[in-house]
Amino acid sequence: MIASKKRPSRAKLLEKISHLEKLGSISATLNSTMDLNQLIKLIIDTAANLLVCETVSILLYDEESSSLYFTESSKSDVAKLAQTRVPLQNSLAGIIFIENKPLILDNVAEDPRHFSLAAKNVNFQTRSLVGVPMRIRDKVTGVVEALNKIHGSFTQDDLEILTIIASQAAVAIQNAKLVQDLQDAYNTTLEGWSSALDLRDKETNGHAGRVAEMTVELARRMGNNEERLVIFRQGALLHDIGKMGIPDHILNKPGLLTESEMDIMRQHPGYAFELLSPITFLRPALDIPYCHHEKWDGSGYPRGLKGEEIPLAARIFAIVDVWDALTSERPYRGSWPKERARAYIQEQAGIHFDPELVKTFIQMPDLLSNQSTQPGSAINDGNPRISLE
Repeated sequence: MIASKKRPSRAKLLEKISHLEKLGSISATLNSTMDLNQLIKLIIDTAANLLVCETVSILLYDEESSSLYFTESSKSDVAKLAQTRVPLQNSLAGIIFIENKPLILDNVAEDPRHFSLAAKNVNFQTRSLVGVPMRIRDKVTGVVEALNKIHGSFTQDDLEILTIIASQAAVAIQNAKLVQDLQDAYNTTLEGWSSALDLRDKETNGHAGRVAEMTVELARRMGNNEERLVIFRQGALLHDIGKMGIPDHILNKPGLLTESEMDIMRQHPGYAFELLSPITFLRPALDIPYCHHEKWDGSGYPRGLKGEEIPLAARIFAIVDVWDALTSERPYRGSWPKERARAYIQEQAGIHFDPELVKTFIQMPDLLSNQSTQPGSAINDGNPRISLE
């Protein structure tokens, strides 16, 4: 008589089903963000939850130093961990990386291959470990380690779960790094364009960089997420890119512009739209270059938008743009003291600016620091250039 195999308990089956459901959702979850830091944290949180362990760490390979470095670790100070590079020789993570094989260990401290320096730096004691290589095709890119099983020892089931997580994580991290590298390249290009405009428009030297940082800060205070902040910063850097189409004799005129010259100057938002709209990755950033001269009461240009018809990014930027213009030296006038500029911004709430945004803006820290006390800072309030062309 053939003995029947012992069937797994109902509790064990339910646990496996739960794991499969969670693993099945990992791919969609990892593809939900291209932010590298957020992605890595998502990976370790998922792994720690599924494996019921004290901490999970991700180590990536650094080709320059031929060593592994910590990118994230739950319940540990990753900044301190990152200070210690993990050698490929004489470390468990290094063995996993070099041999391209997973590893399960109890009593880690007794293993002569254990590299304890990193753990000592964060006052962590490693008891048990399951680690797997992160691979893209046949290339090992790093290691995922789960440490100190809460109950009992790490099992083959734990290893299989971590292997699935590591496989999906390796691809997701590579994609996120490619996106980040591409974004860095884009940002460098945008900063180059912005600097080129600063060089051409002599009266606004450094203006784009200043307003970009202040726009991001105000947008953050209004609750915008990091993805939108990146778009706002791009738009702010390129806000006057349309002035590339304005003749030098108008752009750099030291005195007041005539009405016909102002008509030409007012074309620069349209030029910005024509220049940037064909560039796919910059389309989300167009709101500021195209709409930052619109006014809350509908008296702005180029389209006469009113109130919340004006995109939020442009409403935020309009305040910052005027603030920086008023508090900076220009060839045709001195700078305003910041108290006076602040009063002007408040006066224009509901006219030029979104009133709710003005309330947040005037509460920003250091807004009134380093006030201008330069003689001659008073200006002609009728100067049309106060409104920033």
